[in-house]
Amino acid sequence: MPKAKTTKQPDNSPFDRSGAGIRAALLFTVVAFLTIALVVVWKQLPKEGESKPKPPIVSNQEKLDCKAKGGRWVECASPCAPGEICAQVCVAKCLMPEVATSTPLQVEVPEPEPATPVRERPEGMSCDDRNFICVDPVFAESTLTSPFIVQGTGIAFENTINWRLLDGNGVELEKGFVTADAPDAGQPGNFEIRAFLLTVPKTATGTLEVLEYSAKDGSPIHVVRIPVRLPQTSMTVKYFSGQYVDGAALDLDCSNVFEQTATVVRSSLPVETTLRYLLAPKLWEQEGIRVTHIPRDTRLVSLKVSGGTATAVLSPELQNYGGGSCNVEAIRSQIETTLKQFSSVNSVVIIEQGKTAQETLQP
Repeated sequence: MPKAKTTKQPDNSPFDRSGAGIRAALLFTVVAFLTIALVVVWKQLPKEGESKPKPPIVSNQEKLDCKAKGGRWVECASPCAPGEICAQVCVAKCLMPEVATSTPLQVEVPEPEPATPVRERPEGMSCDDRNFICVDPVFAESTLTSPFIVQGTGIAFENTINWRLLDGNGVELEKGFVTADAPDAGQPGNFEIRAFLLTVPKTATGTLEVLEYSAKDGSPIHVVRIPVRLPQTSMTVKYFSGQYVDGAALDLDCSNVFEQTATVVRSSLPVETTLRYLLAPKLWEQEGIRVTHIPRDTRLVSLKVSGGTATAVLSPELQNYGGGSCNVEAIRSQIETTLKQFSSVNSVVIIEQGKTAQETLQP
């Protein structure tokens, strides 16, 4: 017999109905979230006829104030505080330097020099505040002469005592240095300044300063200032210059010299005054013109005229002539011609300090 057909009944279990509800709810949630996100993005988009928001205008004064406080103005810096996360990329702001939190370096501050004198003040002398340098002011009782002599005692580094003569306007007329005869370092030694006035002062009064220059930074220390009266009388000296202008020889004859004149303070020693002027730095200070073959800073140590012979002892700087027979001839010609213009001088002997006449000025 044929089998009877059966009809399948729909599954109406509660589990099937619950699963369909959950899927519908999830779909609704996703659609709602996407709709909200699209609306937010749409609101952020610029509308037609609408411009993007402009950054705040920063005045120049704000930038100047930043610099005045020690800061640095930047157009793009992080808007976040440390540890924060920002959506904005950067802002214009004043960046201040970070304050160091570590222990500051200990700077060693030298102890101030004690104010107590280093020795008793010698009787009748003018001294600096601590009596390092003391000067006998007797020379200031009358108008200075050329040469003038100043005596004193001093304690100085390497026994070097410096001096300079200023006119009433503070213009430096002359300067130099001497060596004190101290028996040992840190002890006072006697010194004597003997100086010529090669510049006629423009004022009738001035100041002589006797001092030391600091071995640390070259600043004046232990300064003694003595008011002085300056001479006003003058005389003309004649000296003979070299043959070079701007380093070029004017003549092939190395012994050729050229007569020059200068006005100096009147002196009772015209021979020595004239030679000192020939050696003076003034002949090196003429801009663009070299008027002497004698090496710069060469000083006259002593000059003696006896029996028609002038013996000039010059400082060791004389050896800086660079060698060569032409240089030797030119230097000798300048010195000898300058000295032989005087009737008391027939011959000249030139000696470099520490050498003999035969060892001096060799080609």
